[in-house]
Amino acid sequence: MKWKTGGQLLCASLERLGVKHIFGLPGTQNVGLFECLRQSSIRTIVPTHELAAGFMANGYYRASGKVGVLTTIPGPGFAFTIAAIAEASHDSAALLYIVGKAAQDPAKKYNLQAIDQRAILSPLVRRIVEVDHPKDLGAGAREAFLATTSGEPGPVMLQIDDRHIADEVTAPSEFDAPLPGVLMPDAALLKEVIASLRESKRALLFVGQGANGASDQLQKLASLLNAPVIATRSARGVIPEDDPKSLTFDFSESSVRSMNSLFDQSDVILAVGCKFSANGTYGFKLKLPAEKLIHVDACAEALNANYPARLALHSDAPAFLDAVLRNAEAFQLRRSDWDASILEACRRNGASPAEPAVRGCDPATAAGFFAALRKAMPANACLVTDSGMHQVLATRHFRVQTPRGLIIPTDFQSMGFGLPAAIAAKLANPSQRVVLIMGDGGLAMSGMEILTAVRERIPITVIIFNDGALGQIRAQQLSSYGHSHGTELLNPDLSLFAEAIGANYFYLDGDAENTLRAALNQSGVTLVEVALGDSAAMRVERAKGIARQGARRVVSPSMLGWIKSRLRH
Repeated sequence: MKWKTGGQLLCASLERLGVKHIFGLPGTQNVGLFECLRQSSIRTIVPTHELAAGFMANGYYRASGKVGVLTTIPGPGFAFTIAAIAEASHDSAALLYIVGKAAQDPAKKYNLQAIDQRAILSPLVRRIVEVDHPKDLGAGAREAFLATTSGEPGPVMLQIDDRHIADEVTAPSEFDAPLPGVLMPDAALLKEVIASLRESKRALLFVGQGANGASDQLQKLASLLNAPVIATRSARGVIPEDDPKSLTFDFSESSVRSMNSLFDQSDVILAVGCKFSANGTYGFKLKLPAEKLIHVDACAEALNANYPARLALHSDAPAFLDAVLRNAEAFQLRRSDWDASILEACRRNGASPAEPAVRGCDPATAAGFFAALRKAMPANACLVTDSGMHQVLATRHFRVQTPRGLIIPTDFQSMGFGLPAAIAAKLANPSQRVVLIMGDGGLAMSGMEILTAVRERIPITVIIFNDGALGQIRAQQLSSYGHSHGTELLNPDLSLFAEAIGANYFYLDGDAENTLRAALNQSGVTLVEVALGDSAAMRVERAKGIARQGARRVVSPSMLGWIKSRLRH
């Protein structure tokens, strides 16, 4: 389309950048932009609210590595996106947010829906790009778009004056500037890395989301070194988890002990594409000795931030791994000598905390359910979760076989993330099977987004864990106090809900694998209800919580302190 207005110029720039989808809601201030989008090749997805649109843009990037694009009106539309922008910031998700400037009239106070958008989002975005003239809309969009993936991926806000959308453009600014080059590793530091790997007897690879686009290179390097690979939750599947070199951890207390034991026995820890956040290190409880650590990341600020490293390389993960592999044969990298019994002990991960019973499975456990789900799902399928107990169980029991095959709200953990993210994941990869697991609490928050999937004909399978409660918080309450409060839910009849919105419905009631396979093979949107209940282990935890409360009531604080000191000895 030949551009004539600022809005057409903006859309043309997005098209040239490869944007295929945009997520957002129309409103009074951006009807002009939506008219330009209607005339463009970009598919506009309108969810039920702006927060869902933000989660969609996040999920789009997480599933594909391609920038997710979001647009809303200023004021209330802007305000509703903040949790999604924070999620993208914490989870290093490239997101371009296009929003109109707040109403401005220097001669008046109390302008319509006016808030200081720059001040509010400045701490959360990588950059704010302002466009003050319609001829700069194309160049501004390009600048903001490229900034989302410059260094650590993240959200960037493009603020525009909505009045410029309809303004005629006679001499547009250049918006076809060349793309930035690949960030290559420093040659001298690369030689030191290769020398360390050549001399290593027990090398270990620790990889994060930044390595998702380098799965092939990573698997080749792991094979050359005979090195075990640990992936953060954002990188699960970057090496298939049925590979003997893959060590899968759920980042629980027991798994962190196993990982630290492994780090202690290694002599080189090569960390690629991870920023060592709180959730990625279980509250910084991982012990990564600086003298063993080599850290490679595209974000300079992440290097030596939480974990000092002997060698820190500022580089894109694929470029670094390509460079190592090019030199591997010449330097004759040593194959690591790991004892199989050490790795097997780590795989066992120790005892799991109390888990709910999963009805309709044989055995009626989370492990039984996820084993059946893994058999029913294609190897290259994508599993998305919301935030809650179901996510904990999925990360503990589900084996991911493909890069970006597990998408969860990793570091910010917003409830309501899963369903919009799953819809966007299917849009990003239409040929890939996408399965969502969410709790009934997440359903209460975002369940009407299923209407978006039905309306847009986006076929996804939605598995709902139904326990009538905010299950993870309830479990914490029972363990600590023996009682729950504020966590009970009143759920609708999900079969009637599915019928009302035009979705297929299954209830898991035996033969879990075949039931799940049949649900996955349906066309359109499909809901699968899975009932959960308290297991014997959960009832024991509740009894312990009641006992602890009883002890606190009948024993004085000084006596309780004395008892604890004697127990330690």
